[in-house]
Amino acid sequence: MDNGRQMAKDLVTNLDLNLLRVFTVLFQEKNMRRASERLNVTQPAVSQSLKRLRQHFDEPLFVKVTGGLAATGYAEQLYDLVSPNLEALFSGLSHLTHFSPEELKQPITIALSPPAMMALSGALILKFKQLAPNVPLSIVAWSGQTITDLSNGSTLIGVHYGDIAYPKAIHRHQIALLTAAVAVRKGHPLLKEERVFEQLSNYPIASQLIPEWNEKIVVAAQIMERHGMELEVGFRAEDSAVLVDVISQTDMFMPITNLFPKHRYKDIAYPNVQVPKQERYHPLYCYHHLRQRNSPLITWLYQIIQQTVEEQIELNADK
Repeated sequence: MDNGRQMAKDLVTNLDLNLLRVFTVLFQEKNMRRASERLNVTQPAVSQSLKRLRQHFDEPLFVKVTGGLAATGYAEQLYDLVSPNLEALFSGLSHLTHFSPEELKQPITIALSPPAMMALSGALILKFKQLAPNVPLSIVAWSGQTITDLSNGSTLIGVHYGDIAYPKAIHRHQIALLTAAVAVRKGHPLLKEERVFEQLSNYPIASQLIPEWNEKIVVAAQIMERHGMELEVGFRAEDSAVLVDVISQTDMFMPITNLFPKHRYKDIAYPNVQVPKQERYHPLYCYHHLRQRNSPLITWLYQIIQQTVEEQIELNADK
């Protein structure tokens, strides 16, 4: 029994799977030249592989006959064992590197922070209908539960600003560096000002609540304080549409970035606010679980989201 176990172990240890591939093709072709053509290698290379196979199994495997090779009884048993399993293995490995969005059918959930939800949802849905029409897509609002959902896989990927706490098991990619700006109603007094940033403290702020980022603080107020100004918080809400409705009817201003969909709102204007350089830029990230870092699906989702962000920023460029 011990000798049998030792022999089985010897047959597995240091066995090159590529040699088994050569063996299966040789068995099927029974001819060195045809086998080399199928494998796209030279005949001497096939001959060398056969030599290594014979040494490994301590068995001739094939004998020369008129017109080519004949398999030994041992080779026939080995082929019956190896061929179906090797085929399944190489097929599975190929599947890992092959990725076709149109073949996707698994449900996908994407979490978006409120500004991203406002700017990207519709465009992402259209892209999925075009590129991955069979995917049941869910877009949910980023919440205090999202990091947990990313960890357990119920949410596949999320989009949020960078300054949030996340565990080591979560990985992030930067997809854009957003530029800070301000939105106000048309006819707002700030539109006549040359030094808009310095005048912001004269008007209340309508601040967007972004889970995991600014629930306890108003980031714009902190920025103003660093520059010696006090800011009155007039209104806070998570819903982007509510904030747009408020600033369209009041003198409040709303901090935004160049991701804000300017092209959709005809009653909103954008004063030329010169935010100090050190406060001007905010990274936008994709978040997902570390175990999916090399997943073709995650790579594709990251690319689609980044492309959508870039397209939305371009749409807003001339507004």
